[in-house]
Amino acid sequence: MREENISFTNPRGAVLQGVLHHPTEKNPRGAVILSHGMESNKDSDKLVFLGQSLAQFGLLVLRFDFAAAGPAGNFEEITYRGEVADLQSAFSFIGTRHDGKIGLVGSSMGGTVTLLFAARQQDIATIVTLAAPVHPERFIDRLLTPVEVRHWRATGYTFYHGRRLNAGLLEDLQEIDVPEAARRITCPVLILHGDRDDVVPVEEAHELHGYLSGPKKLSILEGGDHRFSDAAIMKRALTEAIDWICAGLD
Repeated sequence: MREENISFTNPRGAVLQGVLHHPTEKNPRGAVILSHGMESNKDSDKLVFLGQSLAQFGLLVLRFDFAAAGPAGNFEEITYRGEVADLQSAFSFIGTRHDGKIGLVGSSMGGTVTLLFAARQQDIATIVTLAAPVHPERFIDRLLTPVEVRHWRATGYTFYHGRRLNAGLLEDLQEIDVPEAARRITCPVLILHGDRDDVVPVEEAHELHGYLSGPKKLSILEGGDHRFSDAAIMKRALTEAIDWICAGLD
């Protein structure tokens, strides 16, 4: 197997950095795009493991940094719609390297972005989400008081874990509709979620499962938190993800 550092440009002109995991076979039997979470990046242990493992099964795998992540990222400009556009660019890029089936794996915010993108890109073969929010707009209510929200809108920014967030995210959260997007997805979807997730309530995983009309599976990992920080739970989650993707790209 071989890893290749690559880059491509999003619609806003930003250069996104990525890594392609090439299988040993000259002709991959499928391709996969991995999307990281809000405060993560393409080099997370989870994505690196998935990239290396899926390549061992003969798949071409792309993990990349959204525009707000990585060394050159501008976290304060993060929005869901911006990341959907980034994923569209990643999808277009991998299409220049592979003309067969493409699957998607998204973690946390990256899982929601995956759902929003897949709702408008009908030729996705299969999807896995890990701890994906179905109601990211509730992020505001959980973290901020109404007074703080008004201040965010008036000043144009707030702070999250010590990092600035511009009001573009506030507007974005009030306009996207994840349930409506999920209803339009028809490809097979695996939903992985921990029952002790204190960031995205497990009820949202059950809700997502109900919206999907195609082949689907809900896997609730007992004892799992938002990051699947227990090694055994993480191993189970990633094993299920790999099995699902491989089956979906056969």
